Amino acid sequence: MLEERREDAPKDRWGRYLISRAGKKLGYTRVTTIAKVTDDEAALKQWANRMVITGLVNRSDLLAQASTKLDDKSALNAIAQEAITAGGGNSRANLGTALHALTEEIDLGNKPMILPGLKADVDAYTATLNELGVKIIREYIESVIINDTSEYAGTMDRVVEYQGKLYIADLKTGTDLSYSWRSIAIQLAAYATAEYIYDWKNEKRLPMPFVDQDRAIVFHLPAGEGRCELYFVDLEAGKVGLELALDVRAWRKRRDIESRLEDAKIIPISRQVADQPNLQKAWVKARILHLPDEGQRALRAGWPEDLPKVDDCSEVQIAFITDMIISVETRFDVPFFEGDPTVKSKTRKAKPKAPK
Repeated sequence: MLEERREDAPKDRWGRYLISRAGKKLGYTRVTTIAKVTDDEAALKQWANRMVITGLVNRSDLLAQASTKLDDKSALNAIAQEAITAGGGNSRANLGTALHALTEEIDLGNKPMILPGLKADVDAYTATLNELGVKIIREYIESVIINDTSEYAGTMDRVVEYQGKLYIADLKTGTDLSYSWRSIAIQLAAYATAEYIYDWKNEKRLPMPFVDQDRAIVFHLPAGEGRCELYFVDLEAGKVGLELALDVRAWRKRRDIESRLEDAKIIPISRQVADQPNLQKAWVKARILHLPDEGQRALRAGWPEDLPKVDDCSEVQIAFITDMIISVETRFDVPFFEGDPTVKSKTRKAKPKAPK
């Protein structure tokens, strides 16, 4: 909502919005995360590869550093990210962030200081909105929206009035949106179908404005080009994509796909019951070791202080730890394909036939 100075809504360690619900703080998935689920990221990955190579050429110190960290995935990831910056991969993104902040200040009625290099962009933005008669509804600038049914949240850029209707509007500063329209449509459909505006400071749900459900508007303000163009986005198409993206996310969380083709191992019931806790704990520790370094760090960060080590855990605590591990596996996309040994039986060796 409208404020003197804006702060970011609180998020958990995975970047999800923390939303108060039934007396608890729950992590709601970011709209932008959902919007990218259906994207073909091949071109983006190729661009990132080129930026890494350019950065390593420009920064021989990064190449030298990488040569000593070939077995450290976390260190290599950090070096690659720094190489992207060194290759100029973040320069336009930084300009885009600055334009977002400047246009927000202007739409709030403030008069921010504008550097000469950005003045043409800001002038194009204000002139285009004035020329087309697009009115910014100030009280909804950068409002957090939530959908409790699908448990997602996001921050919408604007709600605008155009020709007597209210529309969701979003500012995009990338040079070329050709590969982005599908994810943009999903993003804006998620905003338009949100159930509430969320006042996170007071943990209150407020009514959504009655925005148009057929179309949304994109302000395309490519950084450094001094031009601004407005586009309608088909929200019906966006809603189809949103449903698909949510289904894909649900599919990725499925853990009931496989079953091992094997005979049950016959062991005495008393021994089977006695061995189950130790077998399950060994299985849990194997899942932890299977996580990448960053996944293990994330698991340690979320480990409650009063929760003992795996070997000392009760059955209930083991179930809690398993849920934590599943969450981390899902986040880092590292499925563990071996089932719980206390649920799935092991292979029994074939008994040799007696000689005739």
